[in-house]
Amino acid sequence: MSKAKIYFRYDDGTIIAENAESAPPHFEWDGRVDKWRALALHYPNAVNQLREGGIPYTTSVPRYKTIRSQLQLDFALHDYQKEALQAWIDADCLGTVVLPTGAGKTYLALKAIEHVKRSTLVIVPTIDLLNQWYDLLANAFDFEIGILGGGYHELEEITVTTYNSAYRYCNEYGNRFGFLIFDEVHHLPSPIYSHIPEFSIASRKLGLTATYERSDGAHHSLRRLIGEVVYRKSIDALKGKYLSDYETIRLYVELTTEEREEYDRERMLYLEFLRGHNLRLHPGGWRKFVRLSTQDKDARRAMLALNRSRTIAIEAEAKLEVLESLIKQHCRNQALIFTESNRFTYKISMRHLLPAITHQTKTKERKRILERFNKGEYSAIVTSKVLNEGINVPEASIGIVLGGSGSSREYVQRLGRILRKREGKHAILYEVITKGTLEKGISQRRRRQKIDN
Repeated sequence: MSKAKIYFRYDDGTIIAENAESAPPHFEWDGRVDKWRALALHYPNAVNQLREGGIPYTTSVPRYKTIRSQLQLDFALHDYQKEALQAWIDADCLGTVVLPTGAGKTYLALKAIEHVKRSTLVIVPTIDLLNQWYDLLANAFDFEIGILGGGYHELEEITVTTYNSAYRYCNEYGNRFGFLIFDEVHHLPSPIYSHIPEFSIASRKLGLTATYERSDGAHHSLRRLIGEVVYRKSIDALKGKYLSDYETIRLYVELTTEEREEYDRERMLYLEFLRGHNLRLHPGGWRKFVRLSTQDKDARRAMLALNRSRTIAIEAEAKLEVLESLIKQHCRNQALIFTESNRFTYKISMRHLLPAITHQTKTKERKRILERFNKGEYSAIVTSKVLNEGINVPEASIGIVLGGSGSSREYVQRLGRILRKREGKHAILYEVITKGTLEKGISQRRRRQKIDN
């Protein structure tokens, strides 16, 4: 190293080392500027190693502050929340806590903010969650809370933002916060969202989720980005005492004669194409099938046949009859009805005169529907996928799944919507499955990964 002090400065999501004759830890040579450069992610480790080696340096990188973070809310953590917080602290305030929906991850995060006492950025996937976090943070601390996203660009020492907005500004504000909280952290391992921690100098990072593992295996990258899983509790470990007791009931229905004839016809057309082209739908085979469907008319017809057979199974007429029976049976309970498609959602909404929420629902209308549901003015809501996460519906005790993907994450998320603890509450999740169709396999796949992982 040069006898002159190394000088670190922040540059568009990276750190540049001035006056360095050789590479500081984790830095690489950038021939464009003839200086050593590293992702901002590596800044804490680099300066720690220089300190330990007694190597002098100066820096203008950090712009975060020490904050007065004493909580104004009066609440106590449950034992498992205390264990989770301590496990995270013991891991140098890095890593992910995996707890079921309704287990109080946000309150654990408030205690983490109080402990860290640094400028904090809370990153969430949706505007609804942004609003929920803002309300909670505003009540928890006696100073202004910032909002980045949803039409706002107001930075404060504690700021809440969406993943989209955090990505948009991560190269600009990567040295502005010393603590990052990633709610629903399973969203983070994507090609663009991963830049948020990469461009940040924050040495304190907390991930929160009920569904850590991803089907694409990308969750393994979270170790590099924010640390290991430091604590995990299952639904079954918390049910009864901390979450509502629950049961799952599977109900099977038959296709009508007309539905069966069309289903078998479309299914046969699809399978004959696969056999004729020696295709097996392992990952490589599926990609080949998709590619062929964009180029070959027979492959395109086979793809349409697959989609049509799936629609027939998932939207079977008998499901609507079962739904009507369940609505009558649980007329005194609050129910969430989950479907696979917007079309089926709106069909149910019109047939049963129920409010519907899809990605097409305007923000104010969605807020109004959820408020009326929580007040008991609506006894049921029908939705496609947009209520799988990010909503607070403590009164919901009945879930009715009329269709969905084979994702175990989706299954756990939908179950979690109805498990918030309330005196005397017993939750029931119904799965309505069409016999003799591909839907049975979809249901088995989403339950193959145990929900107590």
